[in-house]
Amino acid sequence: MAMKSEFACIECILDDVAGAVVLLDISENKRIEIMRLCKQMMAEKFNTNTVPSKFITEVHRIAKRVSGIDIPFKELRDACNRVGLKLAGLISSELDRVHDPYERFKLLIRWSIAGNHIDFRTVGTGYDVDFGQIEGMIRKPFEKGLAIDRTREIFSLVRRSKNILFVHDNVGEIALDKLFIKELLKYSPSIISALRGGAITSDATIDDGKFVGIHDVATEVICACGDTLGVSWEERTEVFKNASKEADLIIVKGQANYYVFTEHRNEINCDVANLFSTKCDVVASKFGLSGAVNIATLL
Repeated sequence: MAMKSEFACIECILDDVAGAVVLLDISENKRIEIMRLCKQMMAEKFNTNTVPSKFITEVHRIAKRVSGIDIPFKELRDACNRVGLKLAGLISSELDRVHDPYERFKLLIRWSIAGNHIDFRTVGTGYDVDFGQIEGMIRKPFEKGLAIDRTREIFSLVRRSKNILFVHDNVGEIALDKLFIKELLKYSPSIISALRGGAITSDATIDDGKFVGIHDVATEVICACGDTLGVSWEERTEVFKNASKEADLIIVKGQANYYVFTEHRNEINCDVANLFSTKCDVVASKFGLSGAVNIATLL
């Protein structure tokens, strides 16, 4: 089912950018100017025929332009990646005790989704997340398990796929994606990682991939698009378009990519697995659920 913007998205989008600009090292006048332009853009352009990630991208691009900061929250982004690497080390040790192939696969999916909670952009987590609490914070969603669980079907598809395109979401969690990719390579000879070409809030870039070592495990690392929240269908690179066409299976992470890939599902010729944790009732309700729930589904 395609995920379009709803009335409730307006407040969430503006709250998100407001929480962001408070932490930017800029003057109060610039903060006010950012919010004025964001509200103006939303008043002029917001509609319920467009995916929410397009508007979220626009407000954060306004913040980047007015602030003059090319990589907002660089320290937070780097801290997320360092914490992600530390967690990946702990999880790797735990996985050494699991030998059943499907159980390992399912555990890695659960951890990869739980890693989504490292996202400092999320309303409720905030831009001032306490990294000292992060391990306990993501163990809780991991222990909740999967509200929608199609891991066995996804596992079957992985084992039959020669080319897998893996579309990443946020900084921090990409270190857990790295563990997952190493496992995927046991079944598929080609795993292409797709990351963003520019920084915007917490979405992972090519440079973040290098930071955590995605380049050391993936068969190839490509740029999906520029500084967007999730993949922008309109701004996709040619290399990403080609990788999508050649893939036997696409694994996409994150709620923003849920918006986009449900919107354009009929343009994709292969299976698409979506792994994410819901951030709001608007999305959870699409699955007949509410609140923050973990989803491993096939679109």
